[in-house]
Amino acid sequence: MELEAELRDRSQVTLEFGESVYEFIDERFLERALTGLARRLYTGWVKQYREAISTTNLNIEPNDQHDSEFEEEMRVVEASVESGDGRIAVSTVGMQDFSATIHPGTVRELSEREFVARVAEVTPALIQRFQAKVAELKVRYYG
Repeated sequence: MELEAELRDRSQVTLEFGESVYEFIDERFLERALTGLARRLYTGWVKQYREAISTTNLNIEPNDQHDSEFEEEMRVVEASVESGDGRIAVSTVGMQDFSATIHPGTVRELSEREFVARVAEVTPALIQRFQAKVAELKVRYYG
């Protein structure tokens, strides 16, 4: 099945289905597909981030045990959001593990355009929720 996603501006996602794909899939397939896409998008973001940082003098590696403990805690930060209509929920643990839940009947009841809009709604919300929790963690660790 042809399904593509692109991350722009660090939090905006566009989702595209191949021709006639949406009408022939079900919610379980979409849950697995969204989970896989989220993982690949985040992996790509990390790669781009590391490449950009590599040309600077910034050190993003932990400097000491305190930094290592912070990173360990950051890897288990949980964040979840759902679309305004409750049809799509996405969650992450440490922006490493992702899950998506799509309410039964969603594919039948929403057009492809409406589904894509819901995904575009929850994606930045999940990133913002995760970043807010990491910011709280930073305050705890670094004041």
